Amino acid sequence: MPQAGKEPPEIAFVFAEATWSQEVGRLRERSPARAQAERARREIEEGSSVQRFKCKAEGDDGTRLPGCIKVYVPLGRQGASEAPYGFVFQVIQRGEGLAWAFIAFGERHPDDPDERTVYERAHKGLHGRYP
Repeated sequence: MPQAGKEPPEIAFVFAEATWSQEVGRLRERSPARAQAERARREIEEGSSVQRFKCKAEGDDGTRLPGCIKVYVPLGRQGASEAPYGFVFQVIQRGEGLAWAFIAFGERHPDDPDERTVYERAHKGLHGRYP
C-alpha cells in the first residue's frame, strides 16, 4: 500500500510490434503523422515525462474505452491544434506488475469526416469493430 504523500510507482509503457505496425505502419513513410508517432514513441521509451489523460469510458461517438488513457502527440502539447494526434493505451498485467499497452494511434479530431479518430481505432482494437 502506498504511503501518504508518496507518488505511486510509474507504470511502464509497452509497444507491441504487431499493433505498432498496424497503427503506424499504415501511414506513409515520411508523413507528418508517422514522424510524430515515431518521435513520441522514442521519447516515451527514453523515459520522457508523459502526461496521461483518462479516456471517456463511454464517448458521445459510441466509443467504449473504460480504463484507457490517452497521450497527446506531440508530447507535452495540448489542444487539437498543438497536439493533433494521440496514442491510446490500456492497462495490462505484465509479470508481477502492470503496464500501459499501446492500442491505437491517429488523429484526435480529424478534419476529414471519413477519417476514423484515434478513439474509434482504439474502440475497434478493444471490441473488434468500429462503434
